[in-house]
Amino acid sequence: MNSYKINDEFSQLKEFTLSLPETFDNIGSIIHGNRNVVKKVSIPDGTFVIKNYRGMYFFNRLAYSLFRKSKAERSYLYSTVLNEKGIVTPAPVSWLNCYAGGLLTQSYFISVFSSHPTLQKILRENQDQTFRASLFHHLAVFTVRLHTLGIYHYDYSVGNLLVIQKPEMIDFAMVDLNRIQFQKVSYRKAVRNFSTLEISVDDMNLLITEYAKLSNQSPENSIHTFWSDKKRSSFLRTIRKGLRKYTLTPIEKAFGRR
Repeated sequence: MNSYKINDEFSQLKEFTLSLPETFDNIGSIIHGNRNVVKKVSIPDGTFVIKNYRGMYFFNRLAYSLFRKSKAERSYLYSTVLNEKGIVTPAPVSWLNCYAGGLLTQSYFISVFSSHPTLQKILRENQDQTFRASLFHHLAVFTVRLHTLGIYHYDYSVGNLLVIQKPEMIDFAMVDLNRIQFQKVSYRKAVRNFSTLEISVDDMNLLITEYAKLSNQSPENSIHTFWSDKKRSSFLRTIRKGLRKYTLTPIEKAFGRR
């Protein structure tokens, strides 16, 4: 039996949400398509983004069925919490979990569409160094605010940050929220949060410098620590992938992946 939740403000979208297993492939336009599929859909009630989490390994499906909230549930919950804390994120509409044989096979999360461009798009289209310096200063301000509130996004990437340009400042919104954790953030871990941003070395050093200044820390030490940690993390990630290839992956293939 499927499970779901509808935001009271969007109760009229209940049937639309529940029909997604049958209609998703034939509606909207794809924004991102890989293991999971993200679509932009315009209907009479508005324009929305739907993410279909369907590329789950067997052990993930087992965990989401028995022990953990699905990625769609977490995205809905975390977007609600972020908005309550004053961090902008597109309003959550609903989530839907689909099961077969008692195991989660796929889940959907719907949010209101935001027209703000991603940080990735802004960086690609704006090469002016004065603007970029201002952009990274404001990103550092935003990130300090997140960490002070105990918000840590483990997929803090240029595609998951939306840029909100205002006359007096630049603000940001976050999307793809299922990997957020609410925790006390140490300074070293805070700086390490930038490791998932795919930006140039010069831009990264500028961002870390701005973050360090705002945190009353040494920019030089912060930059050195960041790159040392990133090198170590990359090495450990390679080891983990190798181990997974010869341990969990054969088992998961035996059970199949949906």
